[in-house]
Amino acid sequence: MIYTLTNTWAYFQQSDLTQRQLQDRAARTSFLANIDIAVNTITVLIQIFLTGRLMKWFGVGITLVLMPLLSAVGFAAIGFAPVLTVLATFQILRRAAGFALLRPAREVLFTVLRREDKYKAKSLIDTFGYRFGDQIGAWSYPLMRWFGLGLVGISWVAVPFGAIWCVLGIWLGRKQRVLADAKRDQAAPLTSAAAPEAA
Repeated sequence: MIYTLTNTWAYFQQSDLTQRQLQDRAARTSFLANIDIAVNTITVLIQIFLTGRLMKWFGVGITLVLMPLLSAVGFAAIGFAPVLTVLATFQILRRAAGFALLRPAREVLFTVLRREDKYKAKSLIDTFGYRFGDQIGAWSYPLMRWFGLGLVGISWVAVPFGAIWCVLGIWLGRKQRVLADAKRDQAAPLTSAAAPEAA
C-alpha cells in the first residue's frame, strides 16, 4: 500500500512540475515518452544482469529494501531541488526498480506459503492493497495542497513513508527466510526416507 501511495504522489508531482516548467504540450509529451523509454530499457537490463544476482547475494529482504530506500532518497532529492532533471531521474530509477526488483522480490515472498494462502494473499494485495493505496494517494495529494504544501513539502512528507517501508521490507525478508528454512527442514526427512526406497 505504501508503494502505491507514494507512486500516486510521485505521479502527481510529475504532472505538476512538467505542466509548470514545460508549457508546450509537444515538449511535455516528448519528455514523458523519454522517461518511459528509459524505464523500459533500464528495467530489462536490471532483470537480465542484476535481479537474480541481488536476491542470491543479499537475500529477499535487502532486495525489498532497495525500492523504499530509493524512494526516500528520491523524495528528499526533490525536496532539496524540485527541478525536472531530478524528478525525471527519480521517476526513471523508481519505476525501473519497481518492475525489476520489487515485483520479483514480492513474488518470492509467496513461495513459502501454502497454495491456498498464496492465492488469498495475492488477491487481497492486488485488489485491496494496491487500489486502496492509489485511492488514499489521490485523496491525500490535493488535501496536502489545500493545506498549503507544495512540491517540496509533499516530498518531505513522503520521506518517512520510505523509512517505514524499509523497516517493513526487512521484517518481510526475515519472515520469508524463517519460513523457507522451516519448509526446507520439513522436506529434508521426506527426501532422506525416499532415498533408501529408491535404492
